[in-house]
Amino acid sequence: MFVVLFRMAYTQVHLVTKEIQNVAMALYPYLPLWIIDKLVLLMCAVVFGDTARYGLRRPSLGPFTMKDTTSSYPVFDVGTYAKIRTGEIRVFPAALKSVCGNIVELMDGKCHPFDAIVFATGYRSTVRKWLKAEDGLIGNDAMAARRYPEHWKGENGLYCAGMVRRGVYGSGEDAKLIADDISMLLRPREKQGDTSKLGHAHRNGS
Repeated sequence: MFVVLFRMAYTQVHLVTKEIQNVAMALYPYLPLWIIDKLVLLMCAVVFGDTARYGLRRPSLGPFTMKDTTSSYPVFDVGTYAKIRTGEIRVFPAALKSVCGNIVELMDGKCHPFDAIVFATGYRSTVRKWLKAEDGLIGNDAMAARRYPEHWKGENGLYCAGMVRRGVYGSGEDAKLIADDISMLLRPREKQGDTSKLGHAHRNGS
């Protein structure tokens, strides 16, 4: 039997399937977030039922509103939930208090032995440690300082993509904006190069 332990911050999660996520991403450019949230939660209710019965409570904030306003994302289910329902995987919502050998003590005072312990610590941007830029592009949390859609372009050719917590779709949108901007900057140089070549050819012809 596998056991899942949650830190306090992760006792509430939005569980979604890949198919539900794909539908939501297709609607992302056309509908406001609150409508997408309601549609996603309706589909999740049909697919998963009440996940709180198995220790997976959903946040009060909708999955895509949460994604756009915090660093938390919906969690893809790849078959794990079925194993939780059958008891093959057990969820302990209580936070971790201490570890001594193979014994884990939880905040509720209960202790459990484990064969293996895996710490999933999550991701934290370290951009501020190696990028020294004072143009206001990167904030103190090492993510984009400016709000969408003014977040992606800084000074002196500095850009950032995927750092405004808008997921894969937002990263793709950032990449296109950056590519278009670089293309516009290079276009005058290309025209200037073509003009120089034309003048050189004219002199050679004369």
